[in-house]
Amino acid sequence: MTASTAPKSRFKYAATILGAFAILALAPATAHAADDNPTTGGGGCTYTDKDGYPIPIDDGQSVIVDGKTVSCSGGTITTTPKKNVGNVRVPVIKGGTLSVFAQP
Repeated sequence: MTASTAPKSRFKYAATILGAFAILALAPATAHAADDNPTTGGGGCTYTDKDGYPIPIDDGQSVIVDGKTVSCSGGTITTTPKKNVGNVRVPVIKGGTLSVFAQP
């Protein structure tokens, strides 16, 4: 006579379902977690681009906006022009059919 494995597999199935529900129950709690360091106040700056949209920048972060680098340090915004923004592609060789390795 062979032993049945039904009770053992039912237990595994029930444990799996219970574990899945536990994860689903904890997911909203982690999504709405409170800030663990509220003394910093969030920090950062807000830069407005040329179209009038506000760009939030964290303290110590640098981003490229409208062709210039915008940095935030201690609540102060610093902008510097970005170099080599214009033509980043290789110029197209005009003329007849040239090999890829041919010298212009």
